[in-house]
Amino acid sequence: MKVILETVTPLFLGGADPRGEPELRAASIRGALRFWLRALLGGVIGDRDLDALRKAESAVFGSTDAGASPVLVRIRNLSGGAPTPFSAIASGRQGLTYLFFAMGTQNKPERKAIPAGSSFELELRPRAGAQDRNTLPKVYAALWLLTHLGGLGARSRRGAGSLQVTRVQGDAPNSALPSLEIRASAPEQLQTELQEGLSKLRKSVGESASVDCPSRFDVLHPNACKIWVVGKVFSSWREALDAIGQRMQQFRNRREPDYQNVKNAVQGQRLTQPVERAAFGLPIVFYYRSLKGAKETLVLEGKRHNRRASPLLIHVTRLSNRKYALVLTFFQAQLLEEGEKLKLKLKRQGVSECVSTPDLSLIDDFIQEVRRNIGPCLEVTGW
Repeated sequence: MKVILETVTPLFLGGADPRGEPELRAASIRGALRFWLRALLGGVIGDRDLDALRKAESAVFGSTDAGASPVLVRIRNLSGGAPTPFSAIASGRQGLTYLFFAMGTQNKPERKAIPAGSSFELELRPRAGAQDRNTLPKVYAALWLLTHLGGLGARSRRGAGSLQVTRVQGDAPNSALPSLEIRASAPEQLQTELQEGLSKLRKSVGESASVDCPSRFDVLHPNACKIWVVGKVFSSWREALDAIGQRMQQFRNRREPDYQNVKNAVQGQRLTQPVERAAFGLPIVFYYRSLKGAKETLVLEGKRHNRRASPLLIHVTRLSNRKYALVLTFFQAQLLEEGEKLKLKLKRQGVSECVSTPDLSLIDDFIQEVRRNIGPCLEVTGW
């Protein structure tokens, strides 16, 4: 099976040099597909039997123990404009600058992206001699999830690297699977399309397991994952991401009680409560320019893990009428491993302060902020 994919938003995907020319590789596609298959299988196997999950995942994408994947993933014929630097992408757009800020870090060369509107061919086919006919439908399911909810490359959870299938060459490996192409022309129709597609995918891989909330990892299960379509249509992907980027920046900027809580730690006091902003991912860098006449820099991260991807994914969908909509996916998973605390490092003073992790309720508060200031959030339910 072959599909034609298009970049709906700029794709920041580096090669050996992350800040060199962007490079689209089959290995990156395979890694993204693997993430979405794991999330899908987690809703069937559950989030506790990790050995069974690894076995099921390896049967599709391979491992050192299981051997090579029975499915080949190949990319051909990338076409589009010249790589676009971060400064040109975010120029004049405060929200875009906020969402993609790491692509233009000071004192380092700015990142370049494969521009929106570029297209390439993705081929999925069984490896010669492969016996398991159930693997290709699972890869198809992962591709549906990647192109309807996720993204590829750096800042993909902040809206970069949103992909969309524009043409399918060949039949789906299973007639019960949903179409890869977007047919909706309005947010309400997209809400229905996602609900029906998710229901079909989950039925295709087995009966639903019991999953706790928060789950141990990102699991595609109604108990541990919420999905919304923002009920507003945008004229461009830039307008869509700029709108939610500005709202996120305003929501998080100098937010209490975090602002004063962390500031107190700089001044020698103890952190009095968890830092709520950690719910959006780690690490977080805090700046206090007002203290002691100089900028004070602090980094918040896990005590054992310095990075944690945001549990909130922003995806841009181009509707069938060439307008754009936002899809928000909230994985209600543990922020860090059980018992792990947050560590606030005070760079200049060379000391650190530890505090418990917060819950993820701040994400729900942000969704309410989107409802009030951008448009209704149409929850995808019944899947």
